Order: sequence, then structure tokens, then C-alpha cells
Amino acid sequence: MIIVNRIVWILNLLAGILLLLSYAAPYINPMIWWIAAFFGLAFPMLFIINALFLIYWLIMGKLKLIFPVACMLLGYSHFGKVYKLSGAEAVKEENDIQVMSMNVKYFGQGDGKFFLDSITQYISEFQPDIVCFQEYAEYMEYKGSPSSTKIKKAGGFRYFIGKGKNADLKDKGTIIFSKFRPLKTGYVSFGNGNINGALWADFVLPGKDTVRVYSCHLQSNNLGRKEQFHQEDVQNQEVAVKKSKSIIKRLKAGFEKRSEQVSLVTEHMAKSPYPVILMGDMNDTQLSYTYRKMLGDKKDAFVESGKGAGNTYVGPFPSYRIDYIFHDASLRSYNYKTGPHFYSDHKLIRALIKH
Repeated sequence: MIIVNRIVWILNLLAGILLLLSYAAPYINPMIWWIAAFFGLAFPMLFIINALFLIYWLIMGKLKLIFPVACMLLGYSHFGKVYKLSGAEAVKEENDIQVMSMNVKYFGQGDGKFFLDSITQYISEFQPDIVCFQEYAEYMEYKGSPSSTKIKKAGGFRYFIGKGKNADLKDKGTIIFSKFRPLKTGYVSFGNGNINGALWADFVLPGKDTVRVYSCHLQSNNLGRKEQFHQEDVQNQEVAVKKSKSIIKRLKAGFEKRSEQVSLVTEHMAKSPYPVILMGDMNDTQLSYTYRKMLGDKKDAFVESGKGAGNTYVGPFPSYRIDYIFHDASLRSYNYKTGPHFYSDHKLIRALIKH
């Protein structure tokens, strides 16, 4: 038993060190050391592994349990970003606004599973005041009204702002629908030919407060089903190595590109004359450089009023929360919920904002 405990202790030390490294990941720019981002990505798993070691030492009656306890307590504040036991709720009052965001994956037309009608039905029932979509498409491959016509009618929206000023909405991009008149709009571009970017608009809300709303879509990791592991791949060393290299290469590129894009968006937000509401697909987890920089001194609506894990990615790889609603500390959020994903690889997210 002594030998077993020694082996377990060595493994526990390794798991504890990796967990501590995951806490450091949000503070390390991937352009400086991209490997750190992988530790942040592994945080939920590392936290659970250390909890299992704690249970083991507790059963064995060993004081070594102090080590996993210390490692977990040092980063316990991060746990609330990943899982919430309960969420704050409030009743919508006259000047409050309902906000919603979703990466709609071009309403499923790339997969031949159109869900524009389903999402317009959801909007009709929920009646949000401001909606941000990423990977939006104005025209479907099937005959019918433009997407914006159907969505405006379903939600009672008076305005919609496409990708930048006078944008051609036939292109892929991001969009904001609103019941409030925009005072000014613009677009933070990530470079020519890049569909990712941050669309923004200033709105005068009920009660005459003005806010700046961003619909943001950061660089994807571009992981597809060809990178997904199957049972036969595990048994074939050559295929397993090839897929592993592809995954690491794509994740590395995503980490680095997002770090550049984050700088552009945060610099722009810092100049906003109004409180900010930032919504969108950030393609990164809570223990990441992207999350820490984009959040800044703002509030995360999930942390304020979410419940459960709140994971939003539903693609072929492990699920994470990578879609967010952030807001200025002067605003308050309640009733955070994840909705259906229809046939997208992202779930819808929504919240009530009081100002």
C-alpha cells in the first residue's frame, strides 16, 4: 500500500502543479507563450482530478489531502465562472431591457438544416429588445423573405445594423437587431477578408440612458469533424498522431489570433463614452487570456445570474462556455439563461439588463 500511495502522491503533485498553471493562463498572452492557454482549457478537468485526489487522501486518512485542498482553494474564485449553483432572478420593469446573442451558423443552411423559422418563433415568444447574431446570413439558399424581414417582424424590431456602415448583408457577418434607434454605429475590423469582427451601435434606452452594444465574433479554432477522434483512430497510432498535431496546430493559431483581436476590441471599448454591453462568440473559455482581457472591469452576466455549467458550445468537441454577455459594472444583469441551439453548434444566450 505504501508503494501505491507514493505513486498516487506523485500523480497528485503533477495534477496540482498543472491546476496552478491553469490559474496563470489568463495572465499570459498566447503570443508570448501559447502553451499556457492549454492549461486554462483543461481547468475543469484538472479541478475535478484534484477533487478526486482529495477524496482519496480523505479515505486513506492522510494529511496529504492538504495539498489538493490548497490547490483548489487558491483558484476557487475561478470555479464560479464555470459553474453556478443558483442564479439571481428579477421581474422585468418598465425601463429594463432583454438582450440575446447567438452564433446562428448561417441558420443551418451549410448543413441543410434550416432553422430560421424556428428562431423567429423563439424571438416572437421571448420578445428581446436587442439581439446580436454572429455568422449571420441575410439571404437563405431557399426562396423566401430576407432573414432580417422575418426577424424584425417576429421581434417587433425597428432597426437592424449590419457588418459596418452600408454593409452588403449578402456576405457572412454579424448583425444587431434593436427596438431602439441607433445614434451611431461602426465596425472593428480584424483585417480584409476576415469574417470575424466587432459590430457596435449606441442606443438610447427607455429612461434616456445611452449604452454602446457590441456584437463580437472572435477567431474560431476551426476544429472540424475530421479532427474528431473515433475508436479506430485510437488504435491507429499514425492517424492518432496526425489528428493530435492538427488539433494542437489549430488551437495554437486560434489562441494567437484572438490575442491580437482582443487588443483591437478592448482599445475600442476603452474609448466608449457610454456604458458597454458586449455580447458574442469569443471562442475561448473562462480561464483564458481572451476572457480576462475582454471582461476587464465589466461583469459577466452568467456569473451574476446564471445557473449550472452554462456551456454554450455543442459541436463535435467537448462543450465549454465560449459565448458571453458582458456589461458595464454600472448595469445589473438577471435571469441569465442558455436557450436552444436549434441546428447551430452554439446555444442561444439571454439576460435581463437593469440600468
